[in-house]
Amino acid sequence: MSRFEDVTQEVDDFVKKVRKEYFGELASANIKVLYDTKKRTSGGKIVLGRMQKTNDLLRHLTVDDANDTEGYDYIMYLCKAAFDNVDDEDKVRLIRHELQHCDVDMDANSNPYKLRGHELEDFYDEIELNRDDARWAERCVDVALSMYDMEENAH
Repeated sequence: MSRFEDVTQEVDDFVKKVRKEYFGELASANIKVLYDTKKRTSGGKIVLGRMQKTNDLLRHLTVDDANDTEGYDYIMYLCKAAFDNVDDEDKVRLIRHELQHCDVDMDANSNPYKLRGHELEDFYDEIELNRDDARWAERCVDVALSMYDMEENAH
């Protein structure tokens, strides 16, 4: 089984809805959304999602899939174990966090799409938007870990 799989149209539409509501500057960005089906860790922590800016090769290879002469600008990876098992509010938080990594520089000479790192362990905007539930990511990690444990115990 491949590590990555395409998300459903429903998930893709959900991502587009969040992007439209919170990230108008990304309206013209082509974003491919994939599930990561394997447990990924970084610094000892479960990775719930990540954003990748495509390079010229990936843009070329994704022209047909993107239905665009330029291909995809970004690839968003979502942890399938977490995303498929949390509520819609946490899905919004996860998508919103990943989209915070996207940066648009319309004054750039070529490709205006860039990536940015965390301002802290998170983003200042996200801290404010999640002030009602600051521990949402811990809950999503717990869900993902329990799904991975169930999968391991089934084998």
